[in-house]
Amino acid sequence: MSDIRKKIADLMAQHSLKRASECVPAGAPPKDDANGANHDNGPAAELSEDELRRRRKTLLDLSHRLNLRSGAQWAQEKAAQDARREAGDFEIDNVMPGQLVGDEDSRFFLVRRDYPLDYPQGDLRLGDALQCLSAHVAFSACDSALADFNPQTALFMDTETIGLAGGAGTVAFLVGVGCFFDDMFRLDQCFLRDYDDEEAMLRFLAERFRNCGSVVGYNSKSFDLPLLRTRFIQHRIPFPLEGVPHYDLVHAARRFYKRRLADCSLGNIERAVLGVRRRGDVAGHLIPQMWFDYLRTRDARPLDRVFYHHRMDVLSLVALTAWLSRCLAAPVGGGFMHVEDRLSLVRLHFRQKQYEQVVAHANAFLEQEERSPLRRECLGMLATACKRTGRWLDMQQALELLVQEFPDDVSARIELAKHHEHRSRDLLTAEALLVEALAAAIPEEGPAIEARLNRVRRKIARSRRFSGGEGPDDVAEPDPEDLFE
Repeated sequence: MSDIRKKIADLMAQHSLKRASECVPAGAPPKDDANGANHDNGPAAELSEDELRRRRKTLLDLSHRLNLRSGAQWAQEKAAQDARREAGDFEIDNVMPGQLVGDEDSRFFLVRRDYPLDYPQGDLRLGDALQCLSAHVAFSACDSALADFNPQTALFMDTETIGLAGGAGTVAFLVGVGCFFDDMFRLDQCFLRDYDDEEAMLRFLAERFRNCGSVVGYNSKSFDLPLLRTRFIQHRIPFPLEGVPHYDLVHAARRFYKRRLADCSLGNIERAVLGVRRRGDVAGHLIPQMWFDYLRTRDARPLDRVFYHHRMDVLSLVALTAWLSRCLAAPVGGGFMHVEDRLSLVRLHFRQKQYEQVVAHANAFLEQEERSPLRRECLGMLATACKRTGRWLDMQQALELLVQEFPDDVSARIELAKHHEHRSRDLLTAEALLVEALAAAIPEEGPAIEARLNRVRRKIARSRRFSGGEGPDDVAEPDPEDLFE
């Protein structure tokens, strides 16, 4: 025995250790021989015929209950599915209601659906869009070109593409166009069975686009229309939508709901604003791969969810158009139920310099929201609107309320000081406001405030000299270079 083995044996004896072969439980069956045969070949080692039949029956019952298949069954079903796929049984025109449109050289698949005007889309009906006013559309879009918007001639459009990168290689394999037609809403979904179907689809779309008065989409200014324009150019087909007024609802939705909803995607607007609940939808980022899978397998059955997703997008464009007009039709912001949305309405009027509307909606907001922190922004817009319309007393009251409710607002004190310096001629109040503003201002603002404060103090001193030392009066004149802004 080598030294190492001797040391191991000594350690095992010292610590009462055993080898694995010495740890066989009592009553354990004997080991197989070298050929793998068990020495116990008696009847007790085998299952009885009754037990085997019972186990087979249990296995069959469980397979039926769980709809399990054997390997042979799977192989047979796959072979049958492959045969049907090779025969074209799962092509788009065999699994979906629609028709092939085009000529022998190029044809695409068209799915057309007509919806009654009372068809519900969330909390609205499709026909509600026919009541929307062009003034509301132009206002929400900040685009005077939509002042003549007519829902009867509007074209509601959406695309599904092979990717979001854009450029010459991006193809729209599913294009939906909808419009009101003979007391119904007609939706056409144009589908490419392969790349060579595109020319026929574009020529069909050119006819649909030709007589539309405006286009309604969602992020369509930045994506859908530029993409379609590129595809038309590549096929040398004139693009009929050049110069047509365009209502991009993503910008309108953000103007009203961005403060409340960080996510202004169409799906989130559906859930949070329109009350739309989708059933059987598919995530948008999966759709391009589903089309590529169809090109490879020629199995269009999974595309039913893609058509549903796309169809819901177009119908929601109609509902959102109706919803925004309905909200804007309510008096002084009554159509917007959330405080953030009502403030967004005030801001949109302010952005378009509709100062009379700003005053009306801001006052209504302040009456309804007595403790909201959003009052700060509302008071600021109200003061500016009064200033630009010459309502000096209303401006003063708004600024005083702003200073009272938000003592850390430096700009409000400066504006109020300007008013007292140049309009009310209350130089002492202007001086006090500037002193407070200087104490609360950041270092970068200090020099400008200090210069204005020194000028006010010079005016006070000059006024005192003119009035015999009793204090400032109306003889103080504003410096020509510092007229009220």
